[in-house]
Amino acid sequence: MKVATFNIQNLFHRHTDMVELEYEIKSEIWKEEFESLFSKSQKTSLDYNRMRELANLLGFHQAPHTSYLSMKNIEGSLHVKSSLQVMETKASYLSNWNGWTRLKSVPITKKAIFNKAKVILEVDPDIVLLQQVENRESLIQFNKSFFKNNQSTYSEIMHLQGNDGLGLGMGILLKKGYHIKSVKSFSNEKDAKGRLLFNTDFQKYKIKTPQNKTLHLLCCQLAGESESDSLRRKQANKIAEVYSDLLSQGAENIIIAGTLNAPSYAASTSTILETGVMDIVKHDSFDVMLDSGNDSSYFRMGAYRMGVNIKQKDYLLVSPILFDKVEDSGLNRKAIWPLKKPEWETYDSVENEKDAASEHPLLWAEFKLEDSIRLYKKSA
Repeated sequence: MKVATFNIQNLFHRHTDMVELEYEIKSEIWKEEFESLFSKSQKTSLDYNRMRELANLLGFHQAPHTSYLSMKNIEGSLHVKSSLQVMETKASYLSNWNGWTRLKSVPITKKAIFNKAKVILEVDPDIVLLQQVENRESLIQFNKSFFKNNQSTYSEIMHLQGNDGLGLGMGILLKKGYHIKSVKSFSNEKDAKGRLLFNTDFQKYKIKTPQNKTLHLLCCQLAGESESDSLRRKQANKIAEVYSDLLSQGAENIIIAGTLNAPSYAASTSTILETGVMDIVKHDSFDVMLDSGNDSSYFRMGAYRMGVNIKQKDYLLVSPILFDKVEDSGLNRKAIWPLKKPEWETYDSVENEKDAASEHPLLWAEFKLEDSIRLYKKSA
């Protein structure tokens, strides 16, 4: 059984608020890189090419992103135009409305969508937990477009929207033989002051495996780095409480997966790790292509591990009993564009930032689950 978790950062379209926030964060990195290249006394052709890319990203040579859509009635046809596309649809002759409307989302590039699927297809998990999925319809279409005619067909799909209102819901895909027995969302959970505890969501799945084993999956996305540490701590406390309750009820196979938005040493999420849950990156089988050059032997504070010097925000945490059943594990970051050093090998289809599948890696682990006695009796 192979389980993966992936903060996919939406499938086909992303809310404009998220795009603008990410641009603000990245622009500081782009500015530093541009200034560094610009100050070099001798520049290579690669330096000039990169400066041109950065100039476009920083808006030196292009109109700034517009979040508005213009509409105009011309001779009975409604003409719709944005910075992204032009299309024409028929409108009633009685309708003579001209104006504009605010766009709530922008489309993700075809290359980026393809690379999102490529990451999942390469790992080929039996169960994949996805964070930041805009809606169920998109998840169904994503599955149909990339997995339906593949041996990696996912037969069960679930999507639950959270509290954010920005299309950052969570989804789960399961292959044939794996069945969702129950699901619970903690989106209505409130803190001591009566406010919603999870600004996105925290979800609990009960899965039946082909080996007739029960698997409990706790999928989460905690408050972002720009948000309060105290809020993240409260959210982490609830997750730790649910995990501990499952252990007290005799559950053995438990996974906590998702984006905690904090490094492993952070106090705000310490209550989760203090339950005794095990981080998959610490398993001997954990494998990932290392950073290039000297960075392959470097261990940055807050990174996943030595040679994997990207800041850890995403986790695949498993109960001690399940940790002993791990046969293989790893991390796929081939569709992440390195904004700055350290660098690592990427897919040929990732040529720039816009082609990146996500800013997050996919984490996975493969477990050996022996068939239960009850299953043998049933098949006898």
